[in-house]
Amino acid sequence: MQNAINAISSQLGGENFEKCTFSSPVNKSGELHSVIINKVSNSSEIKVELRLQKHNDIKTILKKDFIERDLPEYLQQFKQCLIRSESSETQILLNKKLKSKILTKSLEKNETNKNHNRQKNYLIPDGEVCPFLIAIGVMDNGGRVKSNHYKKFRQINRFLELVDDLYKAPDIKEFHAVDFGCGKSYLTFALYHYFKNIKKIKIKITGIDLKQEVIDHCNKIAVNLSFDQLHFAHGFIHNFKTDDPVDFVVTLHACDTATDDAILFSLRHHAKQMMFVPCCQHELNNQLKNDESAILLKHGIFRDRMTALVTDTMRTQLLEVCGYKVQSMEFISLEHTAKNILLRCSKVTRDKKQTDESLSKYRDFKKQWNINPYLEKQLLIEKIIEA
Repeated sequence: MQNAINAISSQLGGENFEKCTFSSPVNKSGELHSVIINKVSNSSEIKVELRLQKHNDIKTILKKDFIERDLPEYLQQFKQCLIRSESSETQILLNKKLKSKILTKSLEKNETNKNHNRQKNYLIPDGEVCPFLIAIGVMDNGGRVKSNHYKKFRQINRFLELVDDLYKAPDIKEFHAVDFGCGKSYLTFALYHYFKNIKKIKIKITGIDLKQEVIDHCNKIAVNLSFDQLHFAHGFIHNFKTDDPVDFVVTLHACDTATDDAILFSLRHHAKQMMFVPCCQHELNNQLKNDESAILLKHGIFRDRMTALVTDTMRTQLLEVCGYKVQSMEFISLEHTAKNILLRCSKVTRDKKQTDESLSKYRDFKKQWNINPYLEKQLLIEKIIEA
């Protein structure tokens, strides 16, 4: 294990360090399922994010304290660690005896692809000053995207492209959106910028997250940018209430049934459009049972992936029953995250025959996989769908 400690310590102390992720917990049923460490610019500190089953905790600590106190503990709790710098990527694999295998590869920059990406006709171009991107650290004061933030820049523009497909020529004068699990709110700020500065629509957006430190930071940025109708609040999705009409709901990487809570909120408020990128689908994992697929479900990693597919298929079909057209698509490349399936939903008109057919298909699917999901139970309790 000492080799692993030395490898991580040297990377954390380097100027080019970007991110470190501990994954594959030894205790799969434990509360902690991953740890993500990000650098703090020009600082001897790092930001540590503990990803728990129901929520995330973020704290800022000294690198020295982390290496001496926390690092040995995390190496005992997780089987894998991935450390990324600007020029290299190191993967550490640990077995039951805590013996480590360390694999390092160089990250070569492909200037041709980079130049191609920079020349793409983005909704927010590189090279033009964009105040919110400067405020969140993606751009420098001259309007140039920072080299280590170009992936985030592409993600923001990809998100806006997907939104723009919905709102290229809408006849709307006012707009209210809610972003659940907004986190650092890169995309929330982008959404506000899109409607206010590109579409010239009167916009109000509320961002909700469980991390008070992040909420305070985002509210401060919103004030500094004079984004006076962009507000961030601390709380759970299922506790959030508003008397204002809701036009659009966004939820990216909300864990487990938190995505279902966002769907339920959207349905209660008759939102016309929704966009979800689900994450950490745990609820149905132990429920899945299919005699014809028994050999698939006996393997943990296959079962996890099938659980994600079954969960998102369930959500898609129930949303169709509730009167939405659902498009499933890749949000960003798998290179960035495995949680990259986006569900884009638009309210449509369906007759009773179409609704009954969709519900019948859902029931057949439910029976096939032996599931009893939280979302369906809540839809029945609230009488949004019929038994």
